[in-house]
Amino acid sequence: FLELSRRFGVTLQLGGADQWGNMVCGTELGRKCDGKRLFALTAPLITTSDGKKMGKSEGGAIWLNKDKLSEYDYWQFWRNTSDDDVVRFLKLFTELPLGAIGDLEQLTGADINTAKIVLADEATALLHGSECLDAIHQTIESMF
Repeated sequence: FLELSRRFGVTLQLGGADQWGNMVCGTELGRKCDGKRLFALTAPLITTSDGKKMGKSEGGAIWLNKDKLSEYDYWQFWRNTSDDDVVRFLKLFTELPLGAIGDLEQLTGADINTAKIVLADEATALLHGSECLDAIHQTIESMF
């Protein structure tokens, strides 16, 4: 954080709540070394319904760069979401109106797969653009 402040004028560091101590140390280091007022903002960790955090230390991290993870694999990550997490993830990771999410929340049994496909489509379109969805859907149709 100190080096980012020095090189690029960064004054705010964002991170997960589990990094709070490190971030506070970084703000203090900036104050002591350079007399700068630096700030840290943490957010609660996102966890799955079974209490596991989504992140690299839990094996749940995914690449956003399509050179490291294909658009199809990114789509599959969201499609494979647990039934218990679908509605919350629709609220967190898509720009769907809450009314539309509420409609999907009513789905039960095998119909919840429709909500998972909407989650996968919406999250993938936000990152990679909606243009890739036709190819992904065609791949899936050819497999099943």
